[in-house]
Amino acid sequence: MISSNSSWRRYLARVLVLALAVGAVPANCLAGETPPAGQSAPTIAASAEKAVALEVGKIQKDRSPARPAFQEKGAATTDLSSKTFFKSTAGIITLALVGAGVGYCLYSTKNDRIKSPAR
Repeated sequence: MISSNSSWRRYLARVLVLALAVGAVPANCLAGETPPAGQSAPTIAASAEKAVALEVGKIQKDRSPARPAFQEKGAATTDLSSKTFFKSTAGIITLALVGAGVGYCLYSTKNDRIKSPAR
């Protein structure tokens, strides 16, 4: 009775492996469209030249004179790169959280219950 039970498991395992192998092989029919009858597929060099031309066109369009963005007077701004960040409310909260985290880290390393030499 045990041998018949294991034989269908082997068969199922083989079917599963076969299905995964067939599914893992890339199908050429899903790779893309073939070019029309009169044209050949573009070469890598032609595709690269086309991409460079598109990028050069984008760069030339983006070189228009820049205007500063309009900002309302009195609007709250948070400039994280300014030197006064740590004097602001957000900076003080950040320093307090970092200090609490470092303090807890030091406390937990000293008061650890595990006393093994591998620690």
